[in-house]
Amino acid sequence: MKKIIYRTLVTIIFIIIIILIYLSTIGIKTDAFNTKISDQIKKTDKNLKIKLNDVNAHLDLFKFNINAKTVGVELIYKDKIIELENIKSTISLKSLFKKKFFLTGISISTKSLNIKDLISFINMKKRDPKIYIADKFIKKGYLIANVKINFDDLGNIKDDYFIDGVVKDASLSLLKKYKL
Repeated sequence: MKKIIYRTLVTIIFIIIIILIYLSTIGIKTDAFNTKISDQIKKTDKNLKIKLNDVNAHLDLFKFNINAKTVGVELIYKDKIIELENIKSTISLKSLFKKKFFLTGISISTKSLNIKDLISFINMKKRDPKIYIADKFIKKGYLIANVKINFDDLGNIKDDYFIDGVVKDASLSLLKKYKL
């Protein structure tokens, strides 16, 4: 009887270890996080929507997190669409089980975006004279950006965010020529 219990226990532990190794190295492809991520984004602004494809999720055993990545994402605000290359997010397992804000960090990489389209997208989201002036000065160009954002336990953005990018084929018009 003891041998049967011992073998069963060892087999169960072995299966759990194999599953954890599989989830840590290969991961799974799922769409289970799509609604949760969309809901978290809608909490920041109800007009902001996101179209996500399948999410590849990997378990990080040492930090007790899930690292999720999706490719080919569309960010939609009213009728404007911004295409993103990928979104990587870190999901806290502790917060997920406690039904709290579960994203601890997010990393966004954009495709090549037309700067004029990006400015009009930002202008719809946040009316600011600086954005209006930028729209008047910038004539054309493309932007590829990487954004890293960390969140606190309440879902607020921490002050340690990082934005990096490349601008290509930009054209500015700083002075307007007048004819006399």
